[in-house]
Amino acid sequence: MDSYVHYLAVGVANMINIFFPEVVGLSGGVANQGENLLKPLRAAVEPMVFGHEFAKKHTCITTCTLGYRAGVIGAALLAKGQAAQQG
Repeated sequence: MDSYVHYLAVGVANMINIFFPEVVGLSGGVANQGENLLKPLRAAVEPMVFGHEFAKKHTCITTCTLGYRAGVIGAALLAKGQAAQQG
């Protein structure tokens, strides 16, 4: 579990360092773990972020409300939008 959190933290920290997002939303099977994963992930990400005081206050790491269904719903909406443009 520690290795998994470490590698996920490296990826999340890189995204924060590049884009400075307000929210990093995790979905899929990861979202099912909730705070059991988020608490150690946030602690691991914090020292990896440049200007971590800013990121700590302005970047929220959370799970997506749609959980593992987010990708499927997004794909369906994209297909629906493309079909509407063609029709």
